Amino acid sequence: MAGHKEINMKVKIDKNKCTGCAACEAVCPEVFVMKNGKATVKKVTTNAKCAKNAADFCPVQAISVS
Repeated sequence: MAGHKEINMKVKIDKNKCTGCAACEAVCPEVFVMKNGKATVKKVTTNAKCAKNAADFCPVQAISVS
């Protein structure tokens, strides 16, 4: 795939900050899922754009991507 660079990203959710709004799951369902009212990371992602978009949409900045 031209222009696609696979990078293993670490995605973390601060459960104390997470309000359960599900914005991350709506933006990037391949990585995030709601469980027990809080966001959870389904898997390690190579799609940095998707994960970073979800972090940007988080209203309480509970997601970190590195």
